[in-house]
Formats: sequence, structure tokens, C-alpha cells
Amino acid sequence: MLGPMNFLTRHLINFLVFITALALTFINFSGIVTMLALPLGVAAYFISNKITFAIQKSTQSKKLGLSKSEYNLIEAQLKQARAHIQALNQQYIRVRSVRSFKQISEMSKLAKRIINIVQTNPHKFYAVEDFFYAHLPSAVQLSDKYTLLTKEQVPGTDVHLALEDTRKTLKELQITIEDDLKNALSSDIENLKIELDFAKMSNEKRKDRLKIGGE
Repeated sequence: MLGPMNFLTRHLINFLVFITALALTFINFSGIVTMLALPLGVAAYFISNKITFAIQKSTQSKKLGLSKSEYNLIEAQLKQARAHIQALNQQYIRVRSVRSFKQISEMSKLAKRIINIVQTNPHKFYAVEDFFYAHLPSAVQLSDKYTLLTKEQVPGTDVHLALEDTRKTLKELQITIEDDLKNALSSDIENLKIELDFAKMSNEKRKDRLKIGGE
């Protein structure tokens, strides 16, 4: 959940540590020891990266009001969800109907929106836990099963029924993921309603004052 600026800052610090380690080795030692300058510099770079990364994560978790374990959990779930979306997107080249392509595309878009929302506001993870733990993984598994069945093109009533059942379940999952998105946005919508109500009240009061002043 660290942004691009954290990445750039971290590696700038690491580079400066690397250069400093090289310089100190050449200044303070000579002969065979200086041959170790590059390995020492690389080691310093990676040690610096590990320490700086840990500090950045700790700082970010405190800024977000999350414990270390909460931060790590949400970060891991976001990473896993992105892997699931990649797997879902791979089904594009395997589907054999426009309807199936659109369905997978829509689920992928919905999932990306939820992930972006949680990435921006990690606290929203708890409003959509089922999406990460169950709904998205199920969508990937069922999509894979569906595309496999359609690709094999095995004739028979059982296969046809299995396809129809899988297609129906995927549609239900799409609706469920739409509900997950609504849950992720629910607090924002509620805050917007409150702000609109407050703006309306303020506007009404202003009109009342103008009327009183006019009288």
C-alpha cells in the first residue's frame, strides 16, 4: 500500500548508502580490501532497502490508523486479489462467446474498482472481506471451469447442464460483486448525503435570513 513516492524515496536512500559504502571503503582501505568495495556496497544497498521499507510500512500503518498485523493482512489480500484478476483476465482468450467475454470483463472491472478503493482507504477492507476471501476466488475458479468445459466441446446432456449451472452461478457472483462494490462505497455515499443535507439546510437558512431582512 506504499505509493510511488515511497518507492522512489526508498531507492534514492539506498543508492546514497551504496555510494557512501563504496567511498568509505576506498578512503579507509587499500589493496585487496578495496576489491570488496562493490560487494560491500551491494550488501549495504539491500540492507538499507530492507530497513527503509520496514520503516515506511510502519509509518504508513500508523498514518492509516492500522496495527502492523492489520496492515500486513490487507496488503497481502490486495496482492492476492491482483493475482486473481490476472487469472480472470487470462480467461478472455479462452471464452467462445461474446456474452461470456462481457461477463468476465464486467467482473474484472468491478473487482479492480473494489481493489482500488481498498488501496486508497484500507479501512474499507472490512466492509468487503467476503469479496477477498470468497467472491473473487470463486469467480476465478468458476470462470476457469466454464471456459474449460466450453473449450472441450464434449457433447452430452450432463455437460450442457453443467455449463448452464456454471453460467447461472457466474451471473449470481457478478451481482454479488456489484453488491460488494456498493458496500465499499456505502460510507462515501452516506457522507455525501449528509453533506448534501447540510448544504440544503444552510441554503434554507440563508433564504430565511434574506426574507427576514427584506421584510
